[in-house]
This record gives sequence, C-alpha cells and structure tokens, in this order.
Amino acid sequence: VVRILSALRMAKGPAAGKAIAEALAGFDWLVIVALTCCVRADDPTKRRYETALLEICRKNGKTFVVAVLFLVLFYTEPDFSRFFSVAPDGALAREIKEAIEPLIAVNAEVLDGELRVTRDYIRSKVSSTTYTPLNYSTSRMDGKEPSVFVADEIGALPTNYAIEAMRSGQVLVRNRLGFCIST
Repeated sequence: VVRILSALRMAKGPAAGKAIAEALAGFDWLVIVALTCCVRADDPTKRRYETALLEICRKNGKTFVVAVLFLVLFYTEPDFSRFFSVAPDGALAREIKEAIEPLIAVNAEVLDGELRVTRDYIRSKVSSTTYTPLNYSTSRMDGKEPSVFVADEIGALPTNYAIEAMRSGQVLVRNRLGFCIST
C-alpha cells in the first residue's frame, strides 16, 4: 500500500505533484491501512473490517480518501472484482469517479495505461476489476456482486435500500468491504 501511494502523485490542490503518501492526513492513513492491511486473527487471508463509516464535516476529504482507497483496491483485490458507488442521485454517485479520473490522468506514466476510463466506468485492463457509479433506484440494485461499495451521503438517502442491496450482493464475496460516508 505504501509503495503504491508513494509512486502515485497528487493531481490538484496545494500538494499537486507530491506523492500521495506525503499528502495524506493521519486519518486518511488510518482509514486506508485499517481497511486494506488489518486481517482477522483466526484467518489472515480475510479482512478484519468489512464496514467503514466516515462522518466528517463538509470539504474535509471524504471523497478523496475513498478515491485513493479505490485506486489501492484496483491493485490489491482479486481479478474480476466489482466496485460500485451509490448515492441519493447519479451526480453524487459519480463524485468518486470524478475524483479518481484526475489521479489516473496525472499518473498515466506510472499506471502505464492499465486503468481505462469511460463515461460509465473505470476498468483495470490487467485484472478486469471494474468500478461503476450507480444511479439511485429503489428496485434496480439487486443482483450486483460488489467486492467493494461506497454509499455516499447516506444521511440524504430516502431509504436504506441502496445499502441493503449492496450488502446482500456481498454474501458470496470473501473479502467484502462497504464504505459509508456522510456529513
């Protein structure tokens, strides 16, 4: 994880051009390391944490830390993993994708074209892992099998259907991760 974040550069902001590893705040490191590096004592091949809840006031980097976490997970998750983001509307669900895209563009040389960005998704050409932002729905999120999902602005969701649909789709996923963020 440290090698990945040391190789990748910040795309914008006051730390533009610096290694992401240098630019992360302490809580960013805590979230990333806890979710990717902590394993269960009884089974070291399984993640210790399956759910993360991050509630921080506005404009303090919630979306950015999830975008960085997704980049790390593109390299650490098994082949053919599926990532999703859900939110009260499609524009909010695409916020994570819009945070990842500049990081991919700035780090194109390091990533060597491995991540393909389209209008609807981001896909790893090596592992076939796909990240797709989903528009909010009350009936069309079942049947997905997310290895990882992020539910953004959960306080504004009209019902908990989106979270429950993602969670129920993870029943057969060994190392599932659900990330809920809100202000």
